Amino acid sequence: MTSEPHSHAARPTDLVALVTFDDEVRRNQAVTLEGLSDPDPQRTRPLNVALAQWLHLGRRMWINVDGREVRGIATARDLNAKSAWMIDTLIDAAGDADSDSVVKDLLNQAVEAGARASVTHLLLRLALDAPSREAATRAGFRPALLERIWRGTPTVAPAASTVAVRPIHESDDLAVFQLYGRSVPVEARALLGMTREEWSSVRDRRWLRGGTELVAERDGVVSGLAAFHDQHDRVQLELLVAPDDEATARALMAAVMEQAEAREVHALVPRCLGAVERELASAGLTPEDEYIQLCRRTARPVLASVPVRAGMHVPSGGGA
Repeated sequence: MTSEPHSHAARPTDLVALVTFDDEVRRNQAVTLEGLSDPDPQRTRPLNVALAQWLHLGRRMWINVDGREVRGIATARDLNAKSAWMIDTLIDAAGDADSDSVVKDLLNQAVEAGARASVTHLLLRLALDAPSREAATRAGFRPALLERIWRGTPTVAPAASTVAVRPIHESDDLAVFQLYGRSVPVEARALLGMTREEWSSVRDRRWLRGGTELVAERDGVVSGLAAFHDQHDRVQLELLVAPDDEATARALMAAVMEQAEAREVHALVPRCLGAVERELASAGLTPEDEYIQLCRRTARPVLASVPVRAGMHVPSGGGA
């Protein structure tokens, strides 16, 4: 009897299928910050990820199989805390007829595994026109942020700005969270994080290892953040500035250009940050592909216990 196609966490019994699949080049629809910075990113090696899962090395993997044929793969890794995961691989090899069901099944497996692991947020970034977007929506992933990648070598020096720029300090954490609250729409924050703890957990910091962070200050208040990583022939950049704060965007861009030293800059920018996009355009960078960041919250509401005195009537919440 032949089993129906299904998804499950990768198991040692899937080894033969994974070895066969590992030799084929497949498009990874999941987009990560470190992948965007690499013009020729190394393709996902499913077998390596499976081994990391079996050895408990912090990766998770789900596969959709039909007999011994792998029809799709999804993997996830921790973000800035174990309570938030990023889907960093989403490969559909099923063909047009079954693509949506395979992707939806894989993402449902990830959601269920996340709930068992007390994960509150699963993030997935896709190209705006990615084939898997509709299936991700049907799996409960909701759009949080539209983003656009800007690339180019800055050719125009920003005009002078009176905004002060300095290296970030550990004590700036609360101020940066407050900046996030002023810069990102409430609809996005409701998905990504309304509290300081949630915001911290979903930040993707892997790409920034060994990088630099600067903050801008106006009248003693942190008004902007620039995070960038020197990758020899290019600089990967992330900016956070209130939507209309042109002066802060200009000051941070000037500081970045000083360290970029005429190398190419790659910056992924939420479309809601108008001042940042205008400053990048003024500096000579070009807007390219657009992406959408999706989020699936798995947290369930916690019912608070209420102390009750003997003899007190407590409404049930139903009808009388």
